[in-house]
Amino acid sequence: MRKNSYWKLCPRWIPTRALIALMCFTNTWTSYMCRLQMPILAVPMINITGSSDVSGACTSDTEKLLKSANGSGNAHHGQKRSVWLNPESYTDDWLIEDYSHAVYRRAVEENGTTIQDGTTESLADETRGSRSRRGIRLFSGEPFDWSPTIRGQLLAAYSYGNVPGNFIGGVIALKFGPRSSVFWTALVAAVISLFSPLIAQIHWGALLFTRVIVGFTGGITFPACHTLVAKWAPPEERGRFIWSLLGGTFGTIFTYPMVAGIAESINWEMGWYLPSILMLIWIVFWMLLAYDSPEEHPGITDEEKQYILSSQAGIVKWKKPSLKETPILKICTSIPFISLVICHFGNLFLLMFYQYSMMLYLTKALGFQLTKGGFLASLPWFARILFGFFFSWAGDRIKKKQLMSIAMLRKGAAIFSHLIPGVCLIIVGYLGCSFIGANVFLFLALGFNGAAAIGNLANNQDLAPNYAGFLYGIMNTIGCFAGIIIPPMVEAIAGQYGNPIEKWQIVFWIGACVTIATMVIFFIGGSGKVQPWNDTYAPDTVAAEGAEAEGANAESEKAQETETA
Repeated sequence: MRKNSYWKLCPRWIPTRALIALMCFTNTWTSYMCRLQMPILAVPMINITGSSDVSGACTSDTEKLLKSANGSGNAHHGQKRSVWLNPESYTDDWLIEDYSHAVYRRAVEENGTTIQDGTTESLADETRGSRSRRGIRLFSGEPFDWSPTIRGQLLAAYSYGNVPGNFIGGVIALKFGPRSSVFWTALVAAVISLFSPLIAQIHWGALLFTRVIVGFTGGITFPACHTLVAKWAPPEERGRFIWSLLGGTFGTIFTYPMVAGIAESINWEMGWYLPSILMLIWIVFWMLLAYDSPEEHPGITDEEKQYILSSQAGIVKWKKPSLKETPILKICTSIPFISLVICHFGNLFLLMFYQYSMMLYLTKALGFQLTKGGFLASLPWFARILFGFFFSWAGDRIKKKQLMSIAMLRKGAAIFSHLIPGVCLIIVGYLGCSFIGANVFLFLALGFNGAAAIGNLANNQDLAPNYAGFLYGIMNTIGCFAGIIIPPMVEAIAGQYGNPIEKWQIVFWIGACVTIATMVIFFIGGSGKVQPWNDTYAPDTVAAEGAEAEGANAESEKAQETETA
C-alpha cells in the first residue's frame, strides 16, 4: 500500500537517494527561513529611532548629507552594537534597507516632514504607545514601540536556543532517527512562526521565549541531516550528499527578498504567515519522502537498496545505537575528532565573521551604499553554492578513482576552505575604498569556502558514519560559539574608536589567523580513516553476541558428530 502510494508520487526513474538529498537540501533551506524571519521583519515591525551620525572613510560630504537625511536607515544602522549576539541581524540592514527608505519616504509624503541641515524630524513620536493601547488584532501591520535593547534581544534569542540545540539535536537524531526528529521540530518551528504576530502582541518577552524555542529546533536540523547522509550515501557519492546541506546558504539568498517583498507589498505580519504555511506544506512532503535508511523505505527498488547496502558493507550499521552504546569518552578524547572540531570552529568563525564584520566594515568603516546593490551583495552566497557543487563533484571523482587518500582529500580541501579565504580577508582590509576590489575578494572568500563540503563538513562521516549526526551536533555546538565571540571583539577593537580602517586591519588579521590556524591543526591531527569506536555495539553487547555465536557453533559441531555416527 505504502509502496504503491510512493510510486504514484515519485517516478521510478528518479533514484530514491536523490530524493533524500533533495529533502536534506530543502530541510536546511526551511530551517534558515525560520531563522531569518525575525532579523528581516524586525525592521518594519519595530519602531526605532537612531542618530544622524554618518561614518565612512569613503563617503563624500554630499553622500553623508543624504544618508543622514534617511532617518529610518540610520535607525537600524545604529542598533548594531545592541544586537551583537546574533550574526544574522547585520545582513538584514543592507539587504532590505530599501524597504526602510520606502517607509520613510511614504511618511514624508503623508506627514509633510522636512529635511534640514542633514537631520530628520522623528516621526516615531506620533505613533509611540498606540500599539500598546490596543488589543490583539490581525493583519493590522502596525509597528511596536520597543527599545533598541529589546530588538537586540529578540534577534539574539535564536542563538540562545541554537547553541544547546545542536548538541541535544545530535542525541535526539541518534535516539529517535532523523525522520521523526525533523518532523516534530519543524512542526513546532512552523506553528510558532505562524502565531508569532499574535504572540508579539501579548508581550515582547513571550516572543523572545518562542524565538529561543525556534533556535533550539534549528539546532536539530544539521545533526539529523548528517545522520541521513550516513545511512543513504554510497562512499563515492558522499560529497554530493554533503553539498545538499548547503541548502541553508540558498535559504539565505531566497528568504531575504521573499520575506522583505511580502512585508513591503502587504505588511510585516504576512511575512510571518506565508513562509510558515509554506513550511507546513513542506512537512507533508518530508513525511512522504524521507526515511531513516534504505531498509525502512517502502518505495526504494531492490537494485538501489542492494547497491547502497553493499557499498557501505562493514562501515555502517543499520541498527540505531542507543546513547548508552555511544562511546562518548572515546569520541571526546579522539585526536582526529578534536582536530575536526577545531577545524569546524574555524569554518564557522569565517562564516560568522563574514556575516557580521564584512557588512559592518563596508557600511560603517568605508561608507559604501550596499543597500542599492542587493544583487552584488548576494553573489558571494551564490558563489559558495556553486563552488561547493564543483568541489563536491571533484571530491567524489577523486575518491572513485582513488587518486589520493581520504585524509589528503579532506586536508587539501581545507586549503581552499580556510587558507584562501583567510588570505582574502587580509587583502580586503588593505583595499580601502575599492568597492569592486572588495566585492571580488569577498566573492572569492565565500566561494572557496564551499570546499568545506568535502572538508570539515564531510570528515565526521569518515571517522564514524554510525555516529555522524551525534558528532556533527558536538561540532556545531562548539562552532556556534564563534557567533558570540566575534561581535564584541570587533566592537572592542574597531567599533568603539569610530571604525577607522587602521583598526579594522587588525580585525581582519585576527579573523585570518584564526581561520588559518585551525586549518594547520587539522593538517596535523586530522584523519580520514574510520575510527575503532565506530562500532555501534557496546562491549557487553558484543560479548553477549559472541557467546551466542559460540553456542551456535557448539550445537552445529554436535549435530555434525551425530550425523557422522
